Amino acid sequence: MSGSAPVRAPVDDEALAALLESLRAEFPRFALRYKDESRHQRLIAALLRPFNDRYLSGYTTVMFGQVWLPSRAFAATLGNDALFRLLRHERVHLRDARRFPVLFEVSYLLPPVGPGPRAFWEWRAYEETLRCEVELYGRIDLPWLDDLVERFAGPDYLYMWPFRRWLRRRLEALRLRLLREAGVDPARDV
Repeated sequence: MSGSAPVRAPVDDEALAALLESLRAEFPRFALRYKDESRHQRLIAALLRPFNDRYLSGYTTVMFGQVWLPSRAFAATLGNDALFRLLRHERVHLRDARRFPVLFEVSYLLPPVGPGPRAFWEWRAYEETLRCEVELYGRIDLPWLDDLVERFAGPDYLYMWPFRRWLRRRLEALRLRLLREAGVDPARDV
């Protein structure tokens, strides 16, 4: 359960402010930070560059109770809908980091050795992203699934889940479940 009331796009300033306030209430250390303004985030980006050259420009990261966006310029390009969806995704990570503080942080600092905790954390967060997509738009576009397969099985997340066909089937089942839970006819959403 996401813990948020269903919203329909576009997300207005009030709904976004309410989500930010709930994050601040739930996580005392919560803050939006910017990777390009942080020495340690730039160092992480340098270490990841052979595998993921977009860590500093295209990925948001949860670390020690804070959400690290690539830059203020990146944040300015996000509309309310995209920021709302992104923060819902990151809230799952914040909750997992609070529940499993050492395991969560270490699993992102070390390269994955086959399927492991990082894939579990990301699955949970992307399930929330897709749930939010249904709440906002009443659909999950199929290219989302292709993108997620590539993220999990490709270099962006250091090949954390190499079983592409299995993952695609699992994502298709998740899509159907989320659409049905929202009362959306899956046959209509193609």
